[in-house]
Amino acid sequence: MTITTIVQSIYFRTKTNSSSFLAADMLIFINAAYDRVVSLINHADSKWQWDDENQTDLPSATAALVSGQADYSFAVTHLSIDRVEVRATSSGSWHLLTQIDRTQITKESLTEYQLTDGLPNEYDLIGTSVILYPAPNYAQSASLKIYFTRGGALFTAAEVTTGTKVPGFVSLFHDLIPLWVSYEYAVANGQNTAAGFLTEILRKENELIEFYGKRNRSLRPRLTVSTNGEEGTQSGRIGRYGGDSNE
Repeated sequence: MTITTIVQSIYFRTKTNSSSFLAADMLIFINAAYDRVVSLINHADSKWQWDDENQTDLPSATAALVSGQADYSFAVTHLSIDRVEVRATSSGSWHLLTQIDRTQITKESLTEYQLTDGLPNEYDLIGTSVILYPAPNYAQSASLKIYFTRGGALFTAAEVTTGTKVPGFVSLFHDLIPLWVSYEYAVANGQNTAAGFLTEILRKENELIEFYGKRNRSLRPRLTVSTNGEEGTQSGRIGRYGGDSNE
């Protein structure tokens, strides 16, 4: 379902047109519905992390390490930081850091915790910052890597009027966007169609949650035969995560 089809579906359901439902207002409602769907997907997903199909890179980023600097900021558009890694040499392997919380540091002040600079082994998340412990004792480009979860690639004003972009999730559930917009419009304008829209929305949202909660079939246990003749279980594996994107 393209953005053009979404808009046409909204016009049909709400008995409106481009004059009575302005594109600027349409954009606000469409993106709000998009955000809701993304939120449901991220809550339902577990082993197979969702990322918007309109994104052109993987949800990871690298930054330069600065000697003696512990605080590194990241984009506020990230919904969550999933893991942090560093490397000691420009050609060396990456090291996974352990996340801590400052409430765990009870025997010394934060300013004294891992005071001697070296190879970072822990990190804390505060606001929009990743705090490394200890601070690195070396400077090196592209040696701090974060893997993150991000939101949907929302529509722009130009895309609403030109109309070829599609939502970046499974097409079975694209209809949730015009349904939500139609529901909000019906509520705002006192139309009796609101209840019907909401019933259909809840049905489709339950299907979406079930779909994304079960889609990682490669991790479902399956029966195998061990070398001693006893039955065992084995889980599928996903290929190694690869690729960096700089921000």
